[in-house]
Amino acid sequence: MDKFATTSTVKRWTNKVLIFLFAILLWLPVLDIFFHIDWTAPRSENRAMAPYPKLHNGWRGLQEYVAGLEEYFNDHFGCRKCLVNWQIKMRLFLFNDKNTRGVIIGKDGWLFTTDCQMVEHYDGQLQFTPEQLHDWKVLIEKRRDWLARRGIAYVFVVVPDKQTIYPEELPDWVTKVRPQTELDQFFAYMHEHSTVPVLDVRDVLRDAKTNCPVYMKTDTHWNFLGGFVAYQELIRTLVHLVPALELEPLPLADFSVTNRFQPGGDMARTLGSSMTETNYYTLTPTVELPKIIYRMPSLEHYQDPGYIGNSQAHGRLIIFHDSFAGAWFPLLPYNFNQIISRWQYELDPVLVEQNKPDVVVTEMLERFFNVQDPKKIMAKEALN
Repeated sequence: MDKFATTSTVKRWTNKVLIFLFAILLWLPVLDIFFHIDWTAPRSENRAMAPYPKLHNGWRGLQEYVAGLEEYFNDHFGCRKCLVNWQIKMRLFLFNDKNTRGVIIGKDGWLFTTDCQMVEHYDGQLQFTPEQLHDWKVLIEKRRDWLARRGIAYVFVVVPDKQTIYPEELPDWVTKVRPQTELDQFFAYMHEHSTVPVLDVRDVLRDAKTNCPVYMKTDTHWNFLGGFVAYQELIRTLVHLVPALELEPLPLADFSVTNRFQPGGDMARTLGSSMTETNYYTLTPTVELPKIIYRMPSLEHYQDPGYIGNSQAHGRLIIFHDSFAGAWFPLLPYNFNQIISRWQYELDPVLVEQNKPDVVVTEMLERFFNVQDPKKIMAKEALN
């Protein structure tokens, strides 16, 4: 009898503990909303989280408010960060999911973004039509001619994606359908049909990677060494376009190359992973270089013009760019007296007329170049 009584008591206490734990789990999201008990590091989701909606008058205003509440709740419910991270890790480690939340897990810890249909562009499924190639030619030549009438040189640069330089690090299931990519098509077409300087930095990056990594493993970006070899190629191109400026690229001997392990980059954060970035190579000057003045916009106002000055140099540069040009900003000022930067792809004729540069450069990342519409860009620029 005592044995049965003991068993019954254990069951009752077990049930009580389970009920208590279940109640805690039910209330944890509510508690997190008020007391912020979820200390999980926030992930980069590459988008703005839904704001709390405003209530406007009328039936339509009420409908929009209710819909906005749902969007806000979906982005801000209690313990969301922890639950999303658990879900990602479960897909990654339990089910060996190699394509998680827009990130492809490659070999030896290399991560690749699937943004802008990367796989379809890389493997050759998506190709430029003859009309699209012609439109790119017209856009770039129109820029070249408009700037030339004002005595300004122009260079168009497409920075290759990481998979273009490190295809061997992609998983084996990413295979080529056609050998030629849209970037291959573009450079071949421009070299055959146009005289506009379009800078291809793929070869110098491939050569440099044999000595040291030029892209980060857990981030979409190149490291500073990759940016440096592309900077040298850009200056070598400008030497012939604007000989009066007497430009000369800085030699690598002016810097010491060091690698400092860092927390994982943007794609590691997207995965909620604690991976370490092992390709974070930086450049430190070994000789005394001129003092540079930086006035760069904040991240919240990144599309505002930035200014970089060097009183010991000559010539003015305007660069329209994306985030990859960030690796050039510590280097280009040694060659130019003044640099105006604008984070956008459209050439701004007002900005050019106001600042009267010697050179204009457009820098565009390959995967964004693949999906831009040159006709829409031409319409926005409205160059006469």
